[in-house]
Amino acid sequence: MKLFPVLSVVAALLASTATADTIVTTGGSTINGKILGIDGGKISVKTDFAGKIIIDQKRVESITTDDEVSLSLEDGTVVQGPVSGQDGTILVQGANGNITSTISAIDETWMPGQKSPTEIAAERKWAYEAAFDLTGKNGNRSSTGLGSRFRATLDGEQDTLAFFARVNYQEVDDEKSADEARGGVDYSNKFGKHYNWYVRTEFGYDAIKEIDQFFTVSAGFGYVFTDTDTRKLSIRAGLGYLSENYGEDTTLMDVGAASFDLGLSHKETFEFGTWTNRATYTPTLEDFGNFRLIYDTSFDFPLKSDAWSVRTGVNFDYNSEVEIGDEELDTTYYIRMVLKWL
Repeated sequence: MKLFPVLSVVAALLASTATADTIVTTGGSTINGKILGIDGGKISVKTDFAGKIIIDQKRVESITTDDEVSLSLEDGTVVQGPVSGQDGTILVQGANGNITSTISAIDETWMPGQKSPTEIAAERKWAYEAAFDLTGKNGNRSSTGLGSRFRATLDGEQDTLAFFARVNYQEVDDEKSADEARGGVDYSNKFGKHYNWYVRTEFGYDAIKEIDQFFTVSAGFGYVFTDTDTRKLSIRAGLGYLSENYGEDTTLMDVGAASFDLGLSHKETFEFGTWTNRATYTPTLEDFGNFRLIYDTSFDFPLKSDAWSVRTGVNFDYNSEVEIGDEELDTTYYIRMVLKWL
């Protein structure tokens, strides 16, 4: 009677071993587990001893699977079946015959019946970001401040649609020092590896600069220098229309003119945070001395929760047309709490 439990355990272990996929590295290590997929030169494996681990595809000597997998090669060949091989080669036993290739030629793999990594990446996904800060001070001088931003982005492999809005209000000794709000929509569509076309619009007001309302709409082309997980850098240039309506208590004339639209976007991701730079320059065509230049640079420090981070940065807002006695340049230093979710 005691022999039966022992045999049951042995049988279970043998069954577990028999159904395990096997990876042998170039260093001679053997890893048994379940291959979840290959994507971007990385192999995801679920193991009993360490959970999910990631292995560099370049460091793998052989792959063997007991179950069928869906697999695509660099030349576009797609096949489904169990995989075997050694010395850097693979043999896939497909329904329409066997295919021989190399491990380095595997573009991606996925479980049968599921979507491939390429199909998943091509799907549009919404991402949201909200940032806010609230300041106050009492004593020799009293001040209050409120700043908030919101951004919703629908991102796909071919295009990106973004809605954004921000509000900034500050008061020092019961006198407003900042009172502005703006919002807009930005859409870009890729063609080729590095190029895209875009349209964008932005509207709002700035009470301190006596702008009752402003409105811009523009369209043009962009170029992406790099787009990786750690670095994104792009520029854009186009033509548009700029409208600014001023209050009755100012000597400034309303503006309505065609304009250039130039922009730069840069994001650098480090282990300890993310550095972001954005700049827009919009001069009118009839008078290059009439322009708006906005530059924002910030750094996000992640907190223990992946959804939360602390953002510190500085925003420069230069408007060449202001009331006599007012400053053309507004500089805002900020520290904000940021919440991101999908």
